[in-house]
Amino acid sequence: MTIQLRKPILVTGLGLSILLWLGDSLKHSIMDMGEWTLLGLIATGGGFWLLQKRNSKPQNFVRPLLPIASEEVEKTIAQTNHIISLIETESPDRDIAQLKEKIERVPNLRQKQDFSLAITGSKQSGKTSLKPLLGSIDRLENIEEIETEDLLNNIETDNKDLVLFLVAGDLSDSQWQIIRQLREARQRVLLVFNKQDQYTPEERIYIQKQLQQRVSEVITPEDIVSIATVPNAVKVIQQQKDGSVKEWMEQPEAEIGSLIDRLTTVIIREKEQILLGTTWREAIKLKQQAKTILNEIRRDRALPIIEQYQWIAAGAAFANPVAALDLLATAAVTGQMLVDLSGVYQQKFSLEQGQTAASTLGKLMVQLGLVELSTQAIAGILKSNAFTYAAGGALQGISAAYLTRIAGLSLVAYFQEQEAILDTKEGFNLDRLTGKLKQVFQDNQRKAFLQSFVKQGIARFSV
Repeated sequence: MTIQLRKPILVTGLGLSILLWLGDSLKHSIMDMGEWTLLGLIATGGGFWLLQKRNSKPQNFVRPLLPIASEEVEKTIAQTNHIISLIETESPDRDIAQLKEKIERVPNLRQKQDFSLAITGSKQSGKTSLKPLLGSIDRLENIEEIETEDLLNNIETDNKDLVLFLVAGDLSDSQWQIIRQLREARQRVLLVFNKQDQYTPEERIYIQKQLQQRVSEVITPEDIVSIATVPNAVKVIQQQKDGSVKEWMEQPEAEIGSLIDRLTTVIIREKEQILLGTTWREAIKLKQQAKTILNEIRRDRALPIIEQYQWIAAGAAFANPVAALDLLATAAVTGQMLVDLSGVYQQKFSLEQGQTAASTLGKLMVQLGLVELSTQAIAGILKSNAFTYAAGGALQGISAAYLTRIAGLSLVAYFQEQEAILDTKEGFNLDRLTGKLKQVFQDNQRKAFLQSFVKQGIARFSV
């Protein structure tokens, strides 16, 4: 397996690991100490992670909802256009004409005259009966019923200006979560308590107070209205001239006056802010679409780089029988790989930043127990394989290749979430990088994948 090495971090790191191995090859005690040190790091790191996980508590924090400024909308549109320009530069043959047309039409959303409305809520909350009753509201068109479970996806694909969220009683936790997500997406929402006629006056007051308390962080009391789209039929008793009594059931008119008044007020007073929200959400949606395309392009360029370096790491570890030195060689490879990957994602990491990031990844892998877990899994597969030549070196080589691949894929996943332009002086977000590392490791722990990976490694070492 012949590979030309022209990368400064890589050459220096591999050379250092080889020199250390030659110098220590006759000192078994030092080798043993290195292995025990690695085990100690694994145990200490694992205990620290478990303690940190135990002490962490989930937070149900709702961020303050601030008005959308025109500058924020314009910035999002500009970012989207910038990503589109990157796509055209990095993949000129990619057809994104439709995406470009959509982003060009986004500013026009702020000038439209009519409002679209989504009616959503739990089943049997009265969505169907409410829809025809809203036709009399001026400047309101395109009224659509949407089931709660489909609401968020629909809002993303069919952006509405206003949302009426119907409930027939108190709010469930799942409904509250949806309302919170809508408001965080700057969606204008009215909470509508329907079927109030089915409750006593005391019960109505209690439910209204409960609703106000539950959503007080994201919805004002004025935006919580009570209605009855289909009031219960009432018995009418009428005495006739001949003294007889005639009875019949009569259907009262719908009680939606408070909702119509509030909707009309909102449409008149909040026109600019509502349309800014619609424009911003559309720009965000198109920005994400553009970013997905760009990430696909860059991932296609990044994977061959990762594969190249994973087998460089494998070759270095295969030639080094000392486990502690394997980590040093792998860190050198990872550092240079990071520099190359940062170029693909236009993060422009320096050699020093690459070394620092590689060290961070190595520490995380030890602390999370990934080194031990991956080595055990690969060793188990090798034991059942007929390949026995230099078995110790094969285990070290394949493990190094696997960990290098995990590091590379974690970096790709991390870079994909960054904005198109990032000030690399800020360094890594350690929490986010840790999350990506865990996720990528779990995704690549499937037995079938590991067996295939080991098979590739054996094939390379057999040549």
